[in-house]
Amino acid sequence: MALENRLRLLYLSSWFPYPPDNGSRQRAFHLLKQLAARHEISLFAFYDGDQTPPQCDALRAYCRDLTTLPRRMFNPRGIGALRAFVSPLPRSVTHTFDADLYARIQEHAAREAYDAILVGELGMAPYGRGIRAHVKILDAVEAGVFADAFQNAQGAARLRAGLTWWKFKHYVRNLAAEFDALTVVSPREHALVSALGIPARKIHVVPNGVDCKAADAISAAWEPNTCIYNGALTFAPNYDAVRYFVREILPRVRVHEPNARVRITGRADQVAQNELSADNVVLFTGYVADVKPLVKASAVCIVPLRMGGGTRLKILEAMALRTPVVSTSKGAEGLNVKHREHLLIADTPVEFANAILELFRNPALREQLTRAAYQLVCAEYDWTIIARQLDKILVEDTPQ
Repeated sequence: MALENRLRLLYLSSWFPYPPDNGSRQRAFHLLKQLAARHEISLFAFYDGDQTPPQCDALRAYCRDLTTLPRRMFNPRGIGALRAFVSPLPRSVTHTFDADLYARIQEHAAREAYDAILVGELGMAPYGRGIRAHVKILDAVEAGVFADAFQNAQGAARLRAGLTWWKFKHYVRNLAAEFDALTVVSPREHALVSALGIPARKIHVVPNGVDCKAADAISAAWEPNTCIYNGALTFAPNYDAVRYFVREILPRVRVHEPNARVRITGRADQVAQNELSADNVVLFTGYVADVKPLVKASAVCIVPLRMGGGTRLKILEAMALRTPVVSTSKGAEGLNVKHREHLLIADTPVEFANAILELFRNPALREQLTRAAYQLVCAEYDWTIIARQLDKILVEDTPQ
């Protein structure tokens, strides 16, 4: 980026963005890295309060100054969370808000003259309220996970999901009045947020991305008949996806390919792994600092998601690593991809199993899909391109 229109930017991040080992951290890290090439950034970032404060050296090159803050963890069974049922705000907001941290951020902002404020995700939004700047942006508003939970729930669960969805809509409508722009990661998220009555001119699609240069540096020979799902099972949509795959899809694959194996990466220590086993062919790797070599070595990246919102960095990463992808329509939602051009889309267990088997056995199709997918992510989803979209909002909305 050129250095003209250089801004003093306050970045409030819901996640400490290093190491970039999950979707939220990846977005925060790469936006920070790219925007720092043009702007002067002060970063306030949360870390999980039950952990040791993170090492900051990797981020100092991108920040004028950096402050870490311990996050108050959400306990859905705690007394405070139960009381929050009567609040019109989401429980996760009312129960985790820390007034002392809010005052600390406000005092810092009052001493400085910031041109712009970037608030990363809804969890950090309360801490950006009341701060003055020429432009304030709320990044990565995600409505799909709440809308889908309400739509798919039944019985008593539907009442609870409906209350959560109502609180979310009420909260975002009020927040929108305090921000000049809201970003979402997909056209569907744009439609959901627009439906809340927020002016469309305020909502901008700024997708998730991938570091194509880092992917190009990975070298690993692919292992035949192997699948990988790169996602922490502590996240409900990931757990549902893996359970669906292991119970309904993998047995169909193994009928025709008995040597098929699947790796599940990410934290799984808090879930019932015995419910996801299948004749010892499912390997749980646990937390892996860098999943790229494992994805690169896999014959197929599977994305059997049936719920959730946003866009799937796991798909973009696999494409950048030239690993073919089989996904449900839900998993590929929000990405500019086409069936049998960039990946295979399958929405039934039989279709999904057949798609995996086809990729196991058809090297020409593998080559066709991975070539087109790699070209797509480099042209549309590299973080350098994504950051330019966000930077355009910052600069064009800030008086010079």
